Amino acid sequence: MQGLAVKSTLRTFEVLEFFREQRRPLRLNEIYKALNYPQSSTTNLLKSMVMTGYLNYNRKTRMYLPTMRVSSLGSWLHSVIHNDGDLRKLVDTVQARTDETVGVVAQNDLFIQYIMLKTPTHDFKMPPSEGDMRLLIDSSAGLTILSRLRDSAIEKFYRFTKYHYPRLEYFASYADLMKEIRWVRYIGHCYMPMLPTPEVASVAIPLEEEMFGIPLALGVGGLQPRIAARKEELLAIMHEAVAEFHETSRQNSNGALAAE
Repeated sequence: MQGLAVKSTLRTFEVLEFFREQRRPLRLNEIYKALNYPQSSTTNLLKSMVMTGYLNYNRKTRMYLPTMRVSSLGSWLHSVIHNDGDLRKLVDTVQARTDETVGVVAQNDLFIQYIMLKTPTHDFKMPPSEGDMRLLIDSSAGLTILSRLRDSAIEKFYRFTKYHYPRLEYFASYADLMKEIRWVRYIGHCYMPMLPTPEVASVAIPLEEEMFGIPLALGVGGLQPRIAARKEELLAIMHEAVAEFHETSRQNSNGALAAE
């Protein structure tokens, strides 16, 4: 019964994500064929989502569409993240100065998650999407975040990751991972060329700011030759912008205290 509940929950989110990709009303057969679900269980799932108010069903057209109740679920969190003017300004500033993809990422259990992204207008890019996730030990931002933890905590993340993802090729041993982590601690940033996507590279630095106690990092990424050729320049831009960001945050905090 628990397994069925987990599968049903997963499929609910997959249906909603499919609507996000398609951005239009969809028929039953479009959904179960695209997601490779059994027709009968898809019918029951969509009926349940209609009954709970998360999908609208038009009997005339036989089409489904998410309702505003879906968007309201996370609307408060969106405002917390995206109405943070200082953080948004940081991303905008770094993107304008680098002309590459810039993102703020947050730790999410064994993963990092892109919570704020801005991409350049040129075609030399392969950006992720906001909300996408990658393993901590498989990204520059993830290693940057891990580098600020104790070795014992990193060892637990490594063990859990290898348990759940045994075929992971990177950092075959804990010793390999810690060698990279120590180097990140020493130089203060992480540069990851061509892993896991050969065409892409990224460089990341930690942010002192946290979101509800969740560690954050700032990253700049793009096509590998572009990032490799400009790595030191990109790092200088990032550090300068982060220093400005922290100074603005300090001034805002002092202003708030003075107003009290």
